[in-house]
Amino acid sequence: MPRSDPQDKGWLGCYADMIRGWVRKVGNTHEAEDALQDAAVGLLKADSNHILEPQAYLYRASVNSLATNARRQARLPTLPLHEIHEEDHPQDTDSSAGVRSAQLADAVEAALLQLPVKCRQAYIWHRLEGYSQQEVATRLGVSLNSVERYIMRAMRHLREVLHRYAPD
Repeated sequence: MPRSDPQDKGWLGCYADMIRGWVRKVGNTHEAEDALQDAAVGLLKADSNHILEPQAYLYRASVNSLATNARRQARLPTLPLHEIHEEDHPQDTDSSAGVRSAQLADAVEAALLQLPVKCRQAYIWHRLEGYSQQEVATRLGVSLNSVERYIMRAMRHLREVLHRYAPD
């Protein structure tokens, strides 16, 4: 049975080829799959009948996603633990440190859950996941000023609720 041309299947026919191409370029299978999957979801949500070139849309949207991820990773440099000098490793000899850390983590989670959904999401995306405020505004569908207010409100709330965990 002859193989059908990917063009015969529409944009879905080029999906596997695009994944292989992105994996070769970025060297990370998961990152390439995530970028292309996000682009495909965007295509499906956008009613693909109105998009003249679905394959071009997939390509451009996945390029944009990969570029955004690269910028985000560049802003948040990392250093593997094995490359850190022994004297620079954080150490806590206090036996109750683990319990205090767990309590603090629970308190942070509880404090975040007290915030309104958009406020909480803006804080998490910006402060914990590294999205720019403009990216958060776009994702939430609100103005940049709203995102700034959400983040300030969340920080103020966390400071008030978690002040007892701060060292004297």
